[in-house]
Amino acid sequence: MRNLYSFIFSCLFISGLFACHKEDVGLTDDSILQSNKEEIINYATSKGLSGAMTPTGVYYALNKAGGSTVTPGNGQEAEYSYTLYTLVSGTSSSTVVTDKLVDSTFATKSSFTYLVATNPGLTEGLLRMHEGDQSTILLPSVYAFGTAGSGNGVILPNSPVRLDINLKRIRTEDQQINEYMTANKLTPTEVTVSGLRFIKTLSNSTGNTPTPGQSLTVKYRGQLLRATAAFDSTGTGTYLTAIGQSVPGFDEGLAKLKVGEKATIILPSKLGYGSVGRGSIPPYAPMRFDIELILAQ
Repeated sequence: MRNLYSFIFSCLFISGLFACHKEDVGLTDDSILQSNKEEIINYATSKGLSGAMTPTGVYYALNKAGGSTVTPGNGQEAEYSYTLYTLVSGTSSSTVVTDKLVDSTFATKSSFTYLVATNPGLTEGLLRMHEGDQSTILLPSVYAFGTAGSGNGVILPNSPVRLDINLKRIRTEDQQINEYMTANKLTPTEVTVSGLRFIKTLSNSTGNTPTPGQSLTVKYRGQLLRATAAFDSTGTGTYLTAIGQSVPGFDEGLAKLKVGEKATIILPSKLGYGSVGRGSIPPYAPMRFDIELILAQ
């Protein structure tokens, strides 16, 4: 679609910012990673944390079990709260590592991220938790603020961080979509075999139905379910396309419209950008599009 491959939306503080730095910092120096691992182990020992380090250098320790048997899975959405600290090594001895509070804004407020099992870092810790668990996750700088540190200078370059996390809930894509539709009072006109939720918002019984190969003039607005702003939109303009030129869910929804009709469609990620994502669209992210078919010729 016109802008769908080039839009940028802000990274979420935890679920996005860490991932963004992982892409940007180019931290491949083993000596930095090894130093971070030593700092993390020394810190965990001094705090009496009963955890373990993964091969990537992420340290996970369960502090309080929530009592639930529900565990996160690849592709699900995690809702959690957290408190962020930076780890600081002593100037006289590298074995003395302390912590400094950085942010408690989300100590009770919810943050959200999509779980991708192949992504090292925060996800490694979250995937080891149950709903209701409270845990400490220590991250090497490569999975935190990298060689840049935080913009305000509170977290120094190459500093590992500590996250105290409460995993509140996990949701499958179907749960995310159904809860979104309930919250926004959307009643599906049709739920297709593929999982597309189709809600017709304007009918035109005399309009022509588009056929494969026709040039279609459309208006649309796309957003992620937890976003308030559009990631892509034709605005007051239009977009020229044809059936088969967009993501499968968009094509499927568009094919159900007659000229002059409008609809809201909710796409599970398998009908969008799947397990890979695209640009700043995360893997496994369901999407909403509001579409209007203006002309078919």
